This record gives sequence, C-alpha cells and structure tokens, in this order.
Amino acid sequence: MIGGNESCTAGPIPLSYLTCLTYILGEWTGVEHIEDYLSYAVYLSWVLFPLAVVFLLPGVLVILFYISILLLHIYKRKNELKEAYSNDFWDGAKQILATLWDGHGRIWHGYELHGAENIPEGPGLIVFYHGATPADYVYFTARLFIQRKRPCQVVADHFVFRLPG
Repeated sequence: MIGGNESCTAGPIPLSYLTCLTYILGEWTGVEHIEDYLSYAVYLSWVLFPLAVVFLLPGVLVILFYISILLLHIYKRKNELKEAYSNDFWDGAKQILATLWDGHGRIWHGYELHGAENIPEGPGLIVFYHGATPADYVYFTARLFIQRKRPCQVVADHFVFRLPG
C-alpha cells in the first residue's frame, strides 16, 4: 500500500505512471482488478467514438446557425453602428456573417468557390443539390457575397419553413 508521502517509484520495483494510477484508484475505490474495468471503458469509448462524431458534427452546425441568429439580433440592437454603413443598416451584419461562415467552410470542409466570375450581372438562376444539411448553400452564399457583393436568395420546399430556427 502506498502511504501519503510515498510514490510509485519509491518502492523496490518502480512502476509506470499508468500502473501507479491504476493501483491508487484500486486502493481508493476498493475494487479488485480495476484494470479490467478500465480496459473495458477504453474499449467502449473506441467503439462509440464514430457514433459520437456522427452526432457531433451536425450538432456543431446547428449551434453555428443559432450563433448566427444571435449575432444578427445583437447587431440589430446596436443603434450606434447604423451610421457606420451608409447604404444599408444590414451591410455590416451581412459582411460579418459571410466572413464567419466562409472561414468555417474553408477551415472545416476546405470549401472553395470556382467560377463566380461567370455569373452574369442582374438576375440569374443557380440550381444545385445540397446534402443532408444546407451548410453548402450557406458556404456558397457567404463566398458569393464576399467575392461579388451579391446576395443569393433561395427557393425551398414548404417543409423547410417548418424547421425550428
């Protein structure tokens, strides 16, 4: 048994750090063969890690959507920023959110936009398919707004407007 001032390396046989921690945890909890339980916990964490990643990544996107909405509400309340943008009150907010989403798309997904110079001036129609989440549409509109200073409106099915947020 290890006393209060003793360490795992002080005995006749020096122990590794993890072995020492396992020994101390077993002494503290009173559980015999605690290393079997710990190895099972490590195995279970490796098995469940892909499942956690599958639910974590879309969760991060939803959190970023809600942060964007929160930033827009905060920006709306700031009356002193109204004079900073002569054209439209929302120009600064659009630029902030476009930069935020463009940075997220570049860092997380390596998103790039090619051929934006081929979009004609005036009205146009861009047809695309998005994946399970509409993040690629958000990345596209953010990058288009940064490159060309043009907003992009979306046409969506009626069920999209029933989603929260």
